[in-house]
Amino acid sequence: MPRRHGDGGGGGPPWQQGGPPPWWPEGEPWPPERPPWQVNRRSILIRLIVVLLVFVVLVGAAGAIVNHVIFGDTPSGNWRGGGGPPPFAAIFWLFLILGIIVFVVRRIQRTVRPVVRVMEATSRVAQGDYSARVEPSGPRDVRQMIVSFNEMASQLEAHQRERRRLFADIAHELRTPLAVIQGNIEGMMDDVYPRDDAHMAPLLDQTKVITRLLEDLQTVATADTGNLRLYREEGDLCDVLADVVAAFAPAAARDGIALLAEPPADPLPRIEIDAVRIRQVLENLVSNAMRYTPEGGTVRIAAEHAGKDVRVRVIDTGRGMPQADADRMFERFVKSADSGGSGLGLAIAKSLVEAHGGTIAATSAPGEGTTVTFTLPIQ
Repeated sequence: MPRRHGDGGGGGPPWQQGGPPPWWPEGEPWPPERPPWQVNRRSILIRLIVVLLVFVVLVGAAGAIVNHVIFGDTPSGNWRGGGGPPPFAAIFWLFLILGIIVFVVRRIQRTVRPVVRVMEATSRVAQGDYSARVEPSGPRDVRQMIVSFNEMASQLEAHQRERRRLFADIAHELRTPLAVIQGNIEGMMDDVYPRDDAHMAPLLDQTKVITRLLEDLQTVATADTGNLRLYREEGDLCDVLADVVAAFAPAAARDGIALLAEPPADPLPRIEIDAVRIRQVLENLVSNAMRYTPEGGTVRIAAEHAGKDVRVRVIDTGRGMPQADADRMFERFVKSADSGGSGLGLAIAKSLVEAHGGTIAATSAPGEGTTVTFTLPIQ
């Protein structure tokens, strides 16, 4: 029996395969360098120990100097040389040592106070207040720790907003088909509609919409947790491109769109991919491109060898969009007002490409079409 996707097998989380996890910030290097606070924490501890040792030594020295210079070795405790005022040198040394002690104390406070503020902010974050931030201050190591904490809190806050928006979008997407099903069933029970195939068919269609939405959500969730199973086999990417073009050729001809697969200038190397998943990526991209390409337009698929990667582009001559919208098109439930999809297709494409260790991005401009480019590493 052939294995299905998601049923055990090879693969594993992308960061175990050399790529970053889904939640890793874009633009950050992977694998990460040792976080600066792991190095600086030791530096801060050593610095505090040295400061405390210096403080103890200075206090001891101050006591010895005051006892020796001011009082001398006389058991009576009088000023050395009689009961007159202390010499100028003794006063100078006394004020110098007191000044050093004040300086050391202030340095300790300057290091400790920001750390205390970070601890207070950490308690707020632990209680769910992800808006907690700390103004960077103190020594360089402490400032770096505060900057890292603020970045962590910002990411947690962004994930919290994304989670709330995700729940709202899921409720919105489920509300329409459930309302259609409920209304039709109530109408049949009240004898408003006959219980025939003509009125049952729309109910079946709406259940398919819900099923597809749930399957898409499961795919995205599985990819986010790093549990998406890939069944990699060495193959020719050009075969996958040809299959996708053949599958969409009838729909493209019906809509008057020219769908082309451009042959690469140089032969592509054979790469290890999950052909079923990569075909799913291409189907999502081609379907989206055809949806916004008018009659007489063109959708092209091109692949090329680019260094250590194979680069694939899906280029359409559709209406295009501002680049700011193109940058968000791979987010969940982001779609145009006239889109008939769930808004998860491109998010799934992004998850599948990243699970292969690749990247995906889009460039577009109003009236100039859209180009979606994704890369697949050559193993």
